[in-house]
Amino acid sequence: MKKLLCLVLAAWLACAGCGSKSKESLYEEGVKQLKASNPASAVVYFKNALEKDSNYSDARYQLAKAYAELGKYEQAEKEFTKVLKQEPSRDECLLDLAKIYNATDKGTQGFALGEQYLAKHPGAVEGLEVLGISCAAQKKYGESLNYLNQALKAQPTRSSTKMELAAVLSATGQVDQARGYLNEVVQNEAKPLKALYMLAALEKTAGKTDQAVTLYTKILQLDPNQTQAQYKVGLILIEKGELAKAAARAEEMIKSHPKKGEGYRLKGLVSYFSRNYGEAITALQQSVKLAPTLDAYQYLGLSYYNKGELETALSQFRIILDRVPTSRAARLMVAQTLLTQKRTDDAIAEIKKALAVDDNDAGAHNLLASAYLAQGLFDDGMRELNRATQIDPKLVSAHLKKGALYLSKGRSAEGESELAAAVQVAPNVLNSRLLLASYYQRQGNSAKAVATLNAGLKGGKDDAPLLNALAALQFASGKKNEGVQSLEKAKRLDPAFVGSYQNLAGFYAASGDYPKAIAEFSAQLKQTPGNVRALFGLAALSELSGKDADALGFYQQAAQTKAPEAQLALASYLQKKGKPDQALEGIEQALKLDPRSLALWEAKGRLLLAQKEYRKALKAFDEVEALNEAQGIGLKIAAYLAMHEGPKAIEQAGRLVSRRPSSPDGYLVLASVYQRLKDLPMAIGEANKAIKADPQHVEARLALGGLYLEQKDMAKAQAVYQEALKLHPDSAPVQFALGSLCDLTGKKEEALRRYRSIVAQHENFAPALNNLAYLCADGYGNKEDALRYAISAFRLQPGNAGVMDTVGYALLRNGKTAEAVKVMERAAQLLPQDPSVQYHLGLAYHQAGDRGKAQQALQKSLSLGEGPDSKATRQLLAQLKK
Repeated sequence: MKKLLCLVLAAWLACAGCGSKSKESLYEEGVKQLKASNPASAVVYFKNALEKDSNYSDARYQLAKAYAELGKYEQAEKEFTKVLKQEPSRDECLLDLAKIYNATDKGTQGFALGEQYLAKHPGAVEGLEVLGISCAAQKKYGESLNYLNQALKAQPTRSSTKMELAAVLSATGQVDQARGYLNEVVQNEAKPLKALYMLAALEKTAGKTDQAVTLYTKILQLDPNQTQAQYKVGLILIEKGELAKAAARAEEMIKSHPKKGEGYRLKGLVSYFSRNYGEAITALQQSVKLAPTLDAYQYLGLSYYNKGELETALSQFRIILDRVPTSRAARLMVAQTLLTQKRTDDAIAEIKKALAVDDNDAGAHNLLASAYLAQGLFDDGMRELNRATQIDPKLVSAHLKKGALYLSKGRSAEGESELAAAVQVAPNVLNSRLLLASYYQRQGNSAKAVATLNAGLKGGKDDAPLLNALAALQFASGKKNEGVQSLEKAKRLDPAFVGSYQNLAGFYAASGDYPKAIAEFSAQLKQTPGNVRALFGLAALSELSGKDADALGFYQQAAQTKAPEAQLALASYLQKKGKPDQALEGIEQALKLDPRSLALWEAKGRLLLAQKEYRKALKAFDEVEALNEAQGIGLKIAAYLAMHEGPKAIEQAGRLVSRRPSSPDGYLVLASVYQRLKDLPMAIGEANKAIKADPQHVEARLALGGLYLEQKDMAKAQAVYQEALKLHPDSAPVQFALGSLCDLTGKKEEALRRYRSIVAQHENFAPALNNLAYLCADGYGNKEDALRYAISAFRLQPGNAGVMDTVGYALLRNGKTAEAVKVMERAAQLLPQDPSVQYHLGLAYHQAGDRGKAQQALQKSLSLGEGPDSKATRQLLAQLKK
C-alpha cells in the first residue's frame, strides 16, 4: 500500500503546477521530456496542454508521437487521425500514421498513406522508405527492396533507409549484406543506437551471445539511460540460466529508472522462469502500467495460465491479438487455454487462424492434432501430427522425435523401435500411442496398429479417444460392424466425448443412412449445444434429404453462434434458395459484429453482384480493397466485366501494375481480365510477367498453366505445373492442378493417386475430395468411398452445385436412387446450362424407371453442346428410344 501511495504522490507532484502554466510552456516541457526519452512524462504535459486548448494541433501531434514511443499504437493512431482532420495539409502526419500501421501489421493501409504522401511529394525519400516498410510488413520483400533501393539512390547517406534495408535483407537470409549496411551506419553516425541494437539482434540470432552483449554494452556506454539494452542483456542471462544475475540486474534497473517498465519486466521474467508466478504477475503488471509491451502481456498471460486463472490469462493474450492480430505466440496460447477449458471447437478455430498466416507452423499443427484427438477425430489428428513431425522432427518428446526422424529418412526399423519405446516410457501419453498406430497402419500392418490401441484400453472414460482411433482402423479394413461397436462403447464410457457422435454420424452419412446420421449429430448437440460442425452436418443431411425447412433451421442455429463461417453458410443457402434479400440482411448483421471481415465484405459484394446491383457491389469491393488491395481490385474487375465495361476492368488492373511494377499481383489480375475477354495471347504474356516479377509465386504458375489448358496445349500446361511442384511440393492447389490434368487427358488411375495423396495431406481440400469421389463413383475406386468423399466435400461446400451433382452421382452408384433423384434435380436447377449435370439427372431418372423424364433430361444435355459425357448421353438416349 505504501508503494502505491508513493507512486500516486510522485505523479501528483509531477503535474501539480500544470494548472498555472500556459499551454505553450506545457508543450515545451513535453517536447523536452520526449527528447530526454521520457515519453510517459511527455504524455502528461501534452494532455494538460490539450485540456487548455483541444485544438492545439502541435500538442496533439507530439502526444501521438509520445504514445507511439510508448508502444501504445491504438492511442497514437487515434491522435494522428485527429491531427489530420484538424490539419489535412500536415503531410508529415501521413508518414507517422503509416509507420503506426506498419508496426501493427496493417501494411496495406500504411502503403496507401505512403502513396498519398508521394502523390504530394513525388520522389520523396521519406515516402519511398514508408512504401518499402509497408511492403516488408506484408512480407512482399522483393517490392520492399525495390522501394528502399530507390530511396537510398535518392539519398545515399540516409541511415534510416540503410537500417530498413538491413531488416529486409536479414528477414530474407542475406545476413552479410544486412551487416554491411548496419556497419556503415555505425561508422558514419556519432550515436548509432538503433543500428547497434539491430547488429546485436543479428549476433544473438546467430547464437553469438557474447558478441551481442558486447554490442549492448557499447550502447550503454553511448547512453547509460538505454534501459532496453540492459533488459536485452538480462534476457541473455535468463537464457543462459543465470537467473540470480538477471534478478540483480533487474533490481539495479528498477532502482536507477523507477519510472521505466524494463526493470519490472525483467524482474517479472526472472520470477516466471523461477516458477514464482505470483511475483511474476505483480512485476509484469507494474511493467505494463509504465510501458505496455507485447512480450510483457504474453508473460503475464503465461503466468496467469500457470496459476490456473484461465479467463484472466485469455484476456492478456487477447490484448496482444487486438494490437497484432497475426501474433502467433498469443494466438496459440489462446488456443491452448481454450483447450485446457475443454472449449475444443473454439480452440480449433484459433489454431486455424494461425495456420492461415503460416501453414508451415509445426507447433500449430501439433496443437491442432491435440484438439482433434481430444474430439476423437483420429484421422484428422494423425494427419496433423504427421504434418507437425514432417515440418519439425524435434517437436515431440525424445523417443517420438527420434522415431519421426528415422521414419523421415526411410529407416523404418529404427523408427518403429523409437516409437514403441515412447509408448513404453509413457504408456498413457495418447499422442505417442496414436502415432505408433498410425505408422503401423501406413505400413499395411493393421493387426499391429489394432494391438497397439487395444493395449492402451483400461476400461474407463479415458478409453474413448483410443476406441475412436480403433474404429477408424476397423472401418478402413472393412470391419464396419466392429467399428460401430467401438464407437458405441466409447459413447457409453464417456457420453461427453463428442468425437464418438461425430464419427458415427460420418459413417452413417457415407453409408446413405441419413436418419441415423442425423440422430448422431442431434445427440452430439445435446452434449455441445451450438456446435457449428454438428449443425453444418445436420443442415447438409437435411438438404440432401429434401427437408429444406429443417436445413434452414440448422443454418440459422449455426449463424446464432456468430461464427463467420456460419453466417456465410446461411447466406449461401438463402441465395441458393432464391432469397438474396435475406442472405444480404444476414451478412449485414455479421458485419456489424466484425466490420473488418474480408470474407463478409466479399460475400456482400458478390450477393449484390448477383442481383445486378453493380454500384453497391463496387462499394462493398472498395471495403475489400482497403483490407486486401489485390483481392479488392480483382473483385471490382469482375464487377466491371459483368457490366460489360472491359476498358474499366483493364484500367483497374493497370492500377495494380503501375503501383507495384515489381509485384506479380497486378500482372496476374491483368491476365485474368484478358482471359475473360478471350484474349489468351495477351493473358499468357501478363502471366509470364508475373512469373518474371516473382519466380517463386505459385499462383502465377498455376494461372499460366490454366491459360495453356484453355489453349488445349496440354504439354505446356504439364511443364508449368511440374515446375510449380518443384518449387512448392506441399501445395494442394499445385498437386490438384496436376491431378486434374491427368483426369482431363484420360490418365484416371494417376489422377486417382494424386487426389488420394492430396486428401491424405489436406483432408479439407474440397476440390480434391469432389474429384476423388467422382472417379470412385465412375468405377476407378470403391463406390462406398465415393459417397464418403462426396459427403465430406458437400459438408465443406454445401452451396456448391457441382459438389451436389457429385453427391447425387455417388448416391446413384450406391443404389440409393430415390435420394439421388432429389439431389440431382436440385443440382440441375442450380446448373441448368451444364450438360454433364443434365446427363446425370437423365441417368438417375432412367435408374428410377421414369423413361419420359430421362429422355427429356438427356435431350437437354445434348442441346447444351458437347461435353465430356456427350457420347454416353447419346448411347443412353438411343437405348431409351428403342
